[in-house]
Amino acid sequence: MDKTWNPIRQNGNPCYARRVIRVKPDYFALTETEREQYRLNLNTEDDFRIRQIVIKDLFGIVANTTEELDAIQDTFDDGQYLLLNSTLLPLQGIGEDDFFLNEVLPTDVTLLDFDTVGDYARDDHRFQEQARKQENADYEIRAYRGNIHRCWARLTIDGTFHYADISSLAGYVTDKLDEVGFERIDELIPCHYVDGPEHGKRDDKGFVYDKRPDAGGLEGQLQALRDRYYTYMGERYDALLDQFNTSATCVYLRDRTRHNEPHMDFVFSNAAALDAVRFRYFVRDCQRIAGNSAEFDRLVEQETRLALDFLASTYKDIMDNFDPTVVKLRRKRKIILANEKLKDLL
Repeated sequence: MDKTWNPIRQNGNPCYARRVIRVKPDYFALTETEREQYRLNLNTEDDFRIRQIVIKDLFGIVANTTEELDAIQDTFDDGQYLLLNSTLLPLQGIGEDDFFLNEVLPTDVTLLDFDTVGDYARDDHRFQEQARKQENADYEIRAYRGNIHRCWARLTIDGTFHYADISSLAGYVTDKLDEVGFERIDELIPCHYVDGPEHGKRDDKGFVYDKRPDAGGLEGQLQALRDRYYTYMGERYDALLDQFNTSATCVYLRDRTRHNEPHMDFVFSNAAALDAVRFRYFVRDCQRIAGNSAEFDRLVEQETRLALDFLASTYKDIMDNFDPTVVKLRRKRKIILANEKLKDLL
């Protein structure tokens, strides 16, 4: 194991204690509950000072303002971020795995407000559905079926820092179908993107992003194939949610460690699996109901094969029967890149 990124896990570690005490001298006089509350409700000043100390200790770099600190972190490579994130984890996480959910939560809400992953998933589902309803008054709010929005986390597994992805099985499979399906579409109807007439123009709020596909005259067929595949994926996602909610309750653990960057996928089969895993005992609970990897691989392979078969037959149908005079009405959207830094994408 490369010790340069092996994390400081134990809260009693002298390095951990020294850094926290310099910011909050009475930290270790608090109860564990009070310490968790302090860490997860860290005020802006203390957050800056802790990061300032850690970056100076790790890299010998001095930052005097939040802006300087942000600018320094913008220059970090993956290895530096790994060392920084693993060092900060005991200052951020909860429970026996130092679990840290790397997602934006509403003001005054922390991970301590959710006992299980299912509690978080239901709350996030409610938020997502309400947001869709606000955007489109005709949208019909859908019931929760264990369809957790894919999220990122950091934690320790057997004492080693890991990045993690948390998802539902239906969502994981659909993401795979998106990946392999659009690769196949690119093979069937190759295209590249060219600047549209508005691309790069200045707007009141930023820059207009207007890239359009050039498929050698097959743009209509390409869009038709994409549209039908989007519909297919949506239907499969709904069907899989229903199917898995009546199947075995388990969590599939998928090791995605690459280039000394430890990464684990936690794929929850259904709503019951999400309810069975507590954030404070995340790894222990996941291991208790861990699913069979071979079964998982067979499922993904089967759904991939079905999706590619669908694309093959749909492509043939479109190429044989496409009518360019039939134009599907679409809601026109204008994409604005508001941040000056994003101008590099233009």
